[in-house]
Amino acid sequence: MHSTTRKALKRAALVSALISLLPSSALATEPRATVLEPATCTVESMLDDVRGALKGGSPALRRYVKWRLREAALAMPADALQAALARESDPAVLEALGGALATKASNAESPALVQPLLARASGDSDPAIRAAAVRGLRGVPSVEFMEKNGGVVTYEQLVRDASPEVRAAVAENLVSESADVYSGHDRRVSEAAVATATAAEDPAVAAKLLGEVSMEAVGPGAVEQVMKHLRAEDPALRASAATAMGGVPGASSQLAMQSLVDLYKSDQDPAVRKAALQGIARLGMSGSRPVLESLRGVDRAMDPEIDAWLSALSLNLQEWELLLREKQRLRR
Repeated sequence: MHSTTRKALKRAALVSALISLLPSSALATEPRATVLEPATCTVESMLDDVRGALKGGSPALRRYVKWRLREAALAMPADALQAALARESDPAVLEALGGALATKASNAESPALVQPLLARASGDSDPAIRAAAVRGLRGVPSVEFMEKNGGVVTYEQLVRDASPEVRAAVAENLVSESADVYSGHDRRVSEAAVATATAAEDPAVAAKLLGEVSMEAVGPGAVEQVMKHLRAEDPALRASAATAMGGVPGASSQLAMQSLVDLYKSDQDPAVRKAALQGIARLGMSGSRPVLESLRGVDRAMDPEIDAWLSALSLNLQEWELLLREKQRLRR
């Protein structure tokens, strides 16, 4: 028998065997109509999906169910969302639910909706729940929400939490809100970050706030608060304060420039001196060349850093990010 024929017969036998294993209902010649049962989308059913995905789903699925919950929450009753949030005990689910409630509050311009979330952030006995509630406020105008809820709960208060996880969540929220919600242009958020850094007893959290939140819109009072951190005991905090001083508005630039020059001359920590040079370059851009040149010899080890800034500034780049990138390239 030809090999092709043998193969064909084997395939036919295999198909016949597979068909014999199917239930008789699958072989019915009459097609059955599929009955679609109406389903009601409730907070509980949505949370069941979120719970399952967060427990064992892929990163993509976890992102999707959280996004879907936020979208669905816009049409869900606020009281049902608030009640679910008040009784939720899983930190990951609470964070997702808090984010959905905060999104609804933002969309409806109703800050009062997040009161249960603020209550969990400040008063829950479980630090993981408190941190999750704080993270639920990320990506919305949370500083404004706190003010419009009477200032009973503020980031200045939350940053003093005994839990490092809560304190870290506070810093991440303010950094994200400044950059992602307002693109660094909101004075209220920037000044809240300065006030929170000043209230913080954790120097690492204070350093993150000052080093990563835009200072371009702060007022003179906030600039004075930042200047006080130039004398902090922790060198990382002093360096972050120097970075912050480099980004203050033009009205405070002269005061900031002098404070950074004084810092460079007096501080012995290389990281602080490096941050001071960066702040000077940012404040003056091409006009900072004479100031930088005047600092040669104060610390011979830092002269190559000054040279790199002078070389980058000679290109007359008008955008700070481009200038910073060029300087970093020169020092690699």
